[in-house]
Amino acid sequence: MEEKDLIKISKMAAMHGISRQTLILYDKNGLLKPAYINEAGYRFYSVLQIPYLREICFLKGIGISLTQIRSYLQNRTIASMQDLLEEREQVIEEEIEQLDQQREYLRQRKSLFAHMSTKSRNVNHPIIEWIPERKVVFSPYPDDKMDKSKLHLTLMEAWEQLIDHDMLPSSGFGSLIRLSSIRGEDPLRGAGSIIILPFYNDIDDVDLITLPAGEYVTMYKYSMPYDTDPARQLLDWMDENGYEPSGDIVDMCLLDAIFYDDQHQEDFCRLEVLVR
Repeated sequence: MEEKDLIKISKMAAMHGISRQTLILYDKNGLLKPAYINEAGYRFYSVLQIPYLREICFLKGIGISLTQIRSYLQNRTIASMQDLLEEREQVIEEEIEQLDQQREYLRQRKSLFAHMSTKSRNVNHPIIEWIPERKVVFSPYPDDKMDKSKLHLTLMEAWEQLIDHDMLPSSGFGSLIRLSSIRGEDPLRGAGSIIILPFYNDIDDVDLITLPAGEYVTMYKYSMPYDTDPARQLLDWMDENGYEPSGDIVDMCLLDAIFYDDQHQEDFCRLEVLVR
């Protein structure tokens, strides 16, 4: 076969939308060798090799590895083709499921930051909001002498339980302060960190707390969750305005230490108290 009857490497590559370097790689790894190499080292391909390269490009285009393609071409049958495609389809389905989950995590995290400028302007002003039911993982405070270091470690104890179940804390985190303790001598008794489950389902081996759906008195504030003064002030406001608390106090963190600035060196949070 003469060179004039063959296809130059550059044309063969252009016909299939790939580069010369890709064809050289396919040659080196034994996937598709040239039909002829002249004395100058130029590679040429036969027209009869077009279907093989076309198939290689298709399989590579749907994400099948070159190793799998080479193995398939060495022993190609209809059955082996079906197996190869079904295997790849299963991988794609798993990737789609993972991407769907990552997209949901992203949307949940975006919702936490939505309208933040408006929220920050409404500090210390109680409002009434409807909040849907949530399930949370709870990790108790180690003692009543809390600080930022202890708070971080307590939160991570709750986070570890989500990690064990392949979840991320994208729906938010904070603290739970017991209504029965807040006005006593030990206001942090029974308190702890919480992380909201990103998906509404039970997880094995983890004790969950349900935060009921309903109307909540909420208030944005700058303070750490173990500083109970804002929570007591909110309860006082509720008493004065005829709202009866019907559950423990939720202190949801919206902006934590990574958002501290010259003006604020405390978390930006939202207090939530369910009312009857």
